[in-house]
Amino acid sequence: MLAFNKHVLSVSMVLLCGTLQSCFQFRMSDKKQRNELAEISEIYNVQLGVKVGAGRSIHYTLVHSDSTLPLAIFIHGSPGSSSNFMQFAQDTTLLARYNVLLVDRPGYGYSSFGIAEKSLERQSKILREVVSQFPYAKKYLVGHSLGGPIVCRMAMDEPSLPAGLLIIAGSVSPDLEPQEKWRKPLSRKAIRWLLPRSFRVSNDEILPAKQELINMAHLWPKITCDVQIIQGGRDKLVPAGNEDYAEKMLVNAKSVRVYRLPEENHFIPFTHPEIVTEKLLLF
Repeated sequence: MLAFNKHVLSVSMVLLCGTLQSCFQFRMSDKKQRNELAEISEIYNVQLGVKVGAGRSIHYTLVHSDSTLPLAIFIHGSPGSSSNFMQFAQDTTLLARYNVLLVDRPGYGYSSFGIAEKSLERQSKILREVVSQFPYAKKYLVGHSLGGPIVCRMAMDEPSLPAGLLIIAGSVSPDLEPQEKWRKPLSRKAIRWLLPRSFRVSNDEILPAKQELINMAHLWPKITCDVQIIQGGRDKLVPAGNEDYAEKMLVNAKSVRVYRLPEENHFIPFTHPEIVTEKLLLF
């Protein structure tokens, strides 16, 4: 009976893991994205494809409005994918002023799904090389959550690249980076295989995040473009105070505008996309 119960438990665990793997991929296939963008594609040119940056293949979705307009580039958090920002690729108010590019960061979506890139410097290099292949005169970087420090790192490493940064709930302060003791056990091989691949990638890049933020602390003076920051007062994942750190560190930015929203949580791009559009239009 004991052996039978162990067998049943093992089968149950495999089935559960398979279910988790399929449910928590946080990505949308090209076919589904095209279906989502079917209406907008009657007006604008929709492109889905892959470009290579620093040896990594990066999947993207581009909605081209007008070649004379700037490009708004959306960088998602952890976990996530380009499909998190699908509503902005369908926003005709935004498309009247911007072309919109959504990217799957390394390890997510359809960008080598499951293979993490732990270094923010390396992520910056990969994404900068990809973004540089889109021939728009001005480019604005939008980063949510872990996407916040990544767009900052991109602006540090190549100050001429962005005309502006929009940081939304960006986890930029080393001192406020949560030290979650449960993350290290999840990285062990005996447990790691149980996690959906998107969670493995997230864990792999969040474990070293505090040190990564410390490493880039001296680079903040290299950001010289316009910067806007949105922070929710009820954000339990990236707490208020991160915006204060960024504001203090942006000593050479052309301009810095901070919007503190006391009643909002971490998910402003999804609960209030109109706020993001409004701030982008201010650029």
